[in-house]
Amino acid sequence: MIFRKLISYVLILFLVVTNSLSMYLPKTASANSARAVDLVSLGDSIAYGLSAPAGQGYSDLFYNYLQSKPELTGIRLYNLAKPGLESSDLLNELKSDSKVKGNLEKANIVTISIGGNNLLGPVIRSVAAAYHLDLSDPQLNVNLGTALQSDKNLSNTLLGLAISGTLETELNKGVAKFQLDWPQIIDLIKTQVPKSQLYALTVYNPFPQNDLLFSLFDPYVQQINKVIKAGDGYLIADIYTYFQQRSSQLPFNYDLLKGQTDPHPTQQGHKMIFQILVNLFELHNASLLGSKMGIPANKVWTVKFNMPLEDSGEEFIKVYTATGLPINVTVKSEGLWSNSLVVLPPQNGYTSGVYSICIFSGVTSKSGQKLAQSVRMNFTVE
Repeated sequence: MIFRKLISYVLILFLVVTNSLSMYLPKTASANSARAVDLVSLGDSIAYGLSAPAGQGYSDLFYNYLQSKPELTGIRLYNLAKPGLESSDLLNELKSDSKVKGNLEKANIVTISIGGNNLLGPVIRSVAAAYHLDLSDPQLNVNLGTALQSDKNLSNTLLGLAISGTLETELNKGVAKFQLDWPQIIDLIKTQVPKSQLYALTVYNPFPQNDLLFSLFDPYVQQINKVIKAGDGYLIADIYTYFQQRSSQLPFNYDLLKGQTDPHPTQQGHKMIFQILVNLFELHNASLLGSKMGIPANKVWTVKFNMPLEDSGEEFIKVYTATGLPINVTVKSEGLWSNSLVVLPPQNGYTSGVYSICIFSGVTSKSGQKLAQSVRMNFTVE
């Protein structure tokens, strides 16, 4: 192979383990693929791209990224998402909508964003009812914002909704529907396109953490995400955690106390979703060297090459969770033209879970040879 003589990969845990690399193109397609590659985006208004500039929703960004891959030249995007969809709506489309079924059967890569409206719908309906607003009015969001901003007792109004019991009942119904719908949604997709790469987004909590409604809303969000995380046959993009970890980047701007009634990701939020999808795509299509269990939280990895590197190569090594979240590790070279890189753990160590350490294609030896295929090793911290 192109890179066979360049690199032998060593991960040290008091014991040196050496693996020969076998390079190949990503699993999704090859440069000589006989059929076109299709990306299908399913779900709600988030997948549709609302609140992002035209062409800047996460579905469009992911499509543009995939299109830049030589082996995916000619990839096509079918964004079948629709604003307002709840899980039952998507399930019905997968069962009976000929357009959805027809485009899905050609899909190599599928992304899904669904479940948010199962919860947000009851909240919006309850708040609108409190102000006697017409739910069918196309200007509902505008009218809702006006009502909230003019309410001098807004905190008391929202508190009343929170403790009334009515909202809680509706949220429980939304969760129950999702619990029934989600396994059927996945089964239908996997039955129709069993070899596709399937990416499922977790649901995020759109309320600010200091908002009373955040605490009310969050247990139901967690219940839906628990269902998503418990499934198999797909990759999980943990948007909930990523948005919480990086809330200072303003991935969304929903605040009923301030009359801000748009719960969708901001342009920055769509970029963040896109980045998690890219992380997962790169991990999934990297050549797997193996897996290691029982790794300590303070583990220091050493990556050794059998040739000196042209540059430090630090930017070519990353660590991610199984759900695509980047881990803040430190990668250090052992000097100019070194053949070793050291990967230091996060400041407080790794938490329990599954991780992947990835060496990306493009790392170059002093003699100019390049790694043609990214490689990864999974490890579990207990």
